[in-house]
Amino acid sequence: MATLTELCHSHTKLDSDQVSHLQNLTAIWGLLADLSFADLLLYGMDSSHSENTLVLLGHIRPTTGTTIYRADMIGQTFESRQRPLITDCFNEEKDIDGLIQAGPDRENSVRAIPVRLGDQVIAVLARERVHSTDKASSVLERTYRRVFHRFVEMIERGEFPYREEERLRHRTPRVGDGLLLVDDQGLIEFASPNAVSALHRLGMHRAAVGSRLEETNLGSAMLRQAFARRTAVIEEATHGTEVVVVSHCLPMLDKRSATGAIVLLRDVTDLRRRDRELVSKDTTIREVHHRVKNNLQTISSLLRLQSRRLKTEEARAAVEESVRRISAISVVHETLAQSAEDDAEFTEIVRLLVRLVEETVSLPERPLRFSVEGEGGTLPSQVTTTLAVVVTELLQNAVDHGYAQPNLSSKETSGNVIIQIDRRPEGLNIQVIDDGIGLPEGFEIEKAQGLGLTIVRTFIEGELGGSLTLKPVNKASGAIAEVQVPASRLLGPWDDAQEPEV
Repeated sequence: MATLTELCHSHTKLDSDQVSHLQNLTAIWGLLADLSFADLLLYGMDSSHSENTLVLLGHIRPTTGTTIYRADMIGQTFESRQRPLITDCFNEEKDIDGLIQAGPDRENSVRAIPVRLGDQVIAVLARERVHSTDKASSVLERTYRRVFHRFVEMIERGEFPYREEERLRHRTPRVGDGLLLVDDQGLIEFASPNAVSALHRLGMHRAAVGSRLEETNLGSAMLRQAFARRTAVIEEATHGTEVVVVSHCLPMLDKRSATGAIVLLRDVTDLRRRDRELVSKDTTIREVHHRVKNNLQTISSLLRLQSRRLKTEEARAAVEESVRRISAISVVHETLAQSAEDDAEFTEIVRLLVRLVEETVSLPERPLRFSVEGEGGTLPSQVTTTLAVVVTELLQNAVDHGYAQPNLSSKETSGNVIIQIDRRPEGLNIQVIDDGIGLPEGFEIEKAQGLGLTIVRTFIEGELGGSLTLKPVNKASGAIAEVQVPASRLLGPWDDAQEPEV
């Protein structure tokens, strides 16, 4: 289904400010649907068809009543004869009420409301419900409909939605969460049952109706700010160490003068408690990564001490290789210890690994330049750890086999090593390219007996279901080690791995 913005761009001539105004309206119109006990439909004038053709830009159903539309019609176009009241509202630029035949024995009540921005009607908001001669039976329903009518008048004058509105971090409260109706002096005229319950949790046990809003423990400055700024204001009120209530104050305006307000209340105690638990768990996980990193560094130090006591060069080389592999894993845990997520930016990890390898292999007698190209996006920690070891082994392999041992009398051992990373929808491609002496004649990776390549093949093919190839750089000197990992193996337990931003 197309979005509101896409429909406006493809069907209407509305500019960016007008589209933004409609987006602000649809961001909060669930409240209006609840207050009216009816479906709300947003119509635009379709400029891509014949004159007076309408396009349905949006539809919202109430939580306080039954919808009259089971199917989604967003994006459909209508001729003027199919929606005459909407067309009349566009042409006359005023509020129009009427009835439409919805079946052989049913009529729908329609109220077409011009949505104004500046001096121009940019859309029509239609409230539609089954026509009934029965009047509202409860104080709550009569109050809600009266408040809806006041917001309708604001929409007609271009005063709603507000031009600058503070947004909640979570969903906007609906009227079912709790509603207070306040006059321009701050006196509470009406309180829904759920609003009364929320106030009781905040420690107010006397009657809400007739009290001043500042006496409810919701915050005395909230209403003054809403009246002064002529826009919605959001605050959180707490009681004790547990109860948390979000209040969303929406002023009702008449020619830029505040005539009252509604305050929507939502008890978010459980939500805040879960937030605290998540923060606590996140801190614990980061501390675990930090301790793992410290333990790995301790192991590396112990191995270095051990290597100094070894007498054979082969044994020392084996221990140094182990230190290098442990250090690669340590880099990943260090990054995760500093992040609030359980994922890591793979390209940043590779840059850290390059610096790690560069410190150990690039000498004045053998100057090597390393560079990283491309983006790998965000990968789960387990995948990142495995690939960190793989990249470290490939870099070390390129240095050990691509360039001769340092020779004090020669500078011919300098070279360039490039790590190219390419994240595509089908998977991740990593290439380590060197301009060294190249592969030995008759080289076959399947017959390679080196521990480094054995580790790489085991990780890539066994754990990640990918492939490893080694080939020469065209006919020139140098070699390319290419790793390919399918996209299905780049997902975490919540399938939340991300591709890089374009």
